[in-house]
Amino acid sequence: MTERIIRSLTVEDLPAHTEIYLHAYPANKSMSKECYNKYYNRNLQSLQEYEHVNFYGLFEDGVLIGIMKLIDFDINLFGEMKKSTGLMSLGVHPLHKKKGAAKEMMKFFEKYTVESGGLVSMLLPFRIDYYRKMGYGYGTKLDEYRIPTLQLPKHKDVSKLRFIKKDELNKVLLCHSDFVKKYHGAVQKFEEEIRDMVNDEETRRIGYFEGEELKGYVAFDLVSESEVNYTLNRIEVTELIYSDGEVLRALLGGLRMQSDLAQNLVIRTGEADFYHLLDSPQDISGNYINYGFIQTNLSAVGNMYKIPDVKNFIENTQNRKFPLDNLKIGFSLNNEFKATTERFSISFIRDNNEKYSNWSYSEDLKDADVEIKCNLADLSSLLMGSADMAPLVRMGVVSLSHENETDRLDRLFHYNQRPFTNTDY
Repeated sequence: MTERIIRSLTVEDLPAHTEIYLHAYPANKSMSKECYNKYYNRNLQSLQEYEHVNFYGLFEDGVLIGIMKLIDFDINLFGEMKKSTGLMSLGVHPLHKKKGAAKEMMKFFEKYTVESGGLVSMLLPFRIDYYRKMGYGYGTKLDEYRIPTLQLPKHKDVSKLRFIKKDELNKVLLCHSDFVKKYHGAVQKFEEEIRDMVNDEETRRIGYFEGEELKGYVAFDLVSESEVNYTLNRIEVTELIYSDGEVLRALLGGLRMQSDLAQNLVIRTGEADFYHLLDSPQDISGNYINYGFIQTNLSAVGNMYKIPDVKNFIENTQNRKFPLDNLKIGFSLNNEFKATTERFSISFIRDNNEKYSNWSYSEDLKDADVEIKCNLADLSSLLMGSADMAPLVRMGVVSLSHENETDRLDRLFHYNQRPFTNTDY
């Protein structure tokens, strides 16, 4: 009888781990000794030194057939730092596919999230439909703008801008940490990200300084757009961190000043209303869409979220403040991964000072004012604030027992900042 176990990996497991990794993620890789050594040594450092990076493997009769890294994230949830877990480098040996290995590791990943104190399981999908079937809901879309650099807004005062020096990385990390503490869904940088920043010799950073304090920065690369004309370039923004609108506009103004070096610019953001900053958000494609619409950007789905334990999530996000209301909502929840229907209620109760409402979880559905039927994937998006109730009802994604309560529920669940992070994991 075949025996399977999932356990932490050791240094002795790394050769087999590296082989599986190179097969599972072949893009820009080879099976050469040089490539093998590069990824072996990177993972050896992570395994031995990095507190937030955890290596696990699925063994079948003592043979490693599946791998994954679980990242212990510090995440901003509704204004307070909480714990979450990110899934990274999930891979199955090429000769052991279609045996349920990935599904087994996914179950372990979600169990790990809860047992380690995490409230959310996070991942970047290689196949969106695969993870949707497991109960993962969409996060906030990333919008990519490709525009002429001169379409960025002008900013008269750029006196507080200067290039950040290589030995000022600590200021960059502190500035990013302050940003994370203000923005719902943002996560603190973990050790592998910081290592890549230290080793990166290409990226430039312009910072906004008040005295010696860094209040925001933009990281970017200059990329050639012509093989025959070295003066034709574009700016590719890889990170944009700011404490407020003044800092943001100054940083964009600093980029605009580089239009003589780079005629075009690529910028990616989770701010759905970013185009309101621009005199014209029309992109360089010149594409025209019927009827009367001009292309502004590309959109992409990245982070997906799953709330593996709804009760635990609600009990540990009492910092979230809801509009004043007294309401009990019953849920009939389809758990896609477990193929079960779960029933519970969420109540919203006014606080004693009549300033806001708090939520609470109960398995009692008696006297619920309204009942919602939905999948766990969509509930995860709703609870994280990356989706609103009214559009979900309007499109038939979720159903209500009393549709006249739609606007009320929409106001309750709406959060003024959609969760977003551009963390690569």
